[in-house]
Amino acid sequence: MASVSAEDATREFLGGAGFPVFAVTLLALVGAGMVAILVVPSGEGGLGAFADEFRRWCFGWDPATGRYDLALSFVMLSPPWMLAAMIAALWWQPLRQAFARPARLARPAGAAALVVAAIAGSFAWLAPAAPAGEIAFPARELRTAHPAPSLQLTNQAGEPVDLAALRGKVVMLTAVYASCGHTCPAILTQARGAIEALPAAQREDLRVVAVTIDPAHDSPAVLAELAGRHALERPLYQLVTGPPPEVERVLDQMEVARVRDPETGVIDHANLFLLLDREGRVAYRLTLGERQQRWLADALGVLLEEPSHDG
Repeated sequence: MASVSAEDATREFLGGAGFPVFAVTLLALVGAGMVAILVVPSGEGGLGAFADEFRRWCFGWDPATGRYDLALSFVMLSPPWMLAAMIAALWWQPLRQAFARPARLARPAGAAALVVAAIAGSFAWLAPAAPAGEIAFPARELRTAHPAPSLQLTNQAGEPVDLAALRGKVVMLTAVYASCGHTCPAILTQARGAIEALPAAQREDLRVVAVTIDPAHDSPAVLAELAGRHALERPLYQLVTGPPPEVERVLDQMEVARVRDPETGVIDHANLFLLLDREGRVAYRLTLGERQQRWLADALGVLLEEPSHDG
């Protein structure tokens, strides 16, 4: 029996139907898997939690509204199908011959299915486990009474916002910027999720002040567009900007660590929520995460239950 060298086997694989069947099957299964993630039910652990994170980061999914970023979704979903179509067009002749003899399709298609199954299995293994039990919000242990930063800036409607004038209300103070495609949408989503967990009557005594991290770009008009994109309505949500030196001073007082990549312009920054009590003191300092979102709602509830001593 004549032996087949590795070079001959590779040439046969690439020049025949083996490679296009393998590649098209692989890409079609990946594309179908990404579409399937769109309909996986949400969950706090396992596949549901993984699907939520995948939808949030890859499709711009907003769990509060259920809406997707259609442009981002198209960018993420289309490449596997487009690449599969290109390969099918380039290897059309070998594929047509292979379809005439279906038995020749089984081996490369099966190999592609095994690769996809291995990838899916690794994602399932890495998926976060469901929380074993809820940890109660340690209100007393986390409570602080630090002075809040002084803040006089301009909101998305061009109106002045003075943090001192909000004494008597509970304030959630955070920092985002309009062109951020990563953590800032998560910050705004977490803020809104925590607020929507509160009774409607309590929201009257609450304000969210989001300071831009990119004051050179984020004008009131840009922040108004950001507010519209996330359904953030005044007076509850105040997205503020101002002269860059003044905004930078406020961010420094908030202790928001930040650094801009000089090549991409992306700003790497801390993700935080400062909760101010009715006396204008920093009562809690929280960050992103599922547990932090629950604690954020609990902390707001604690502060909103406290009476105001003003007036």
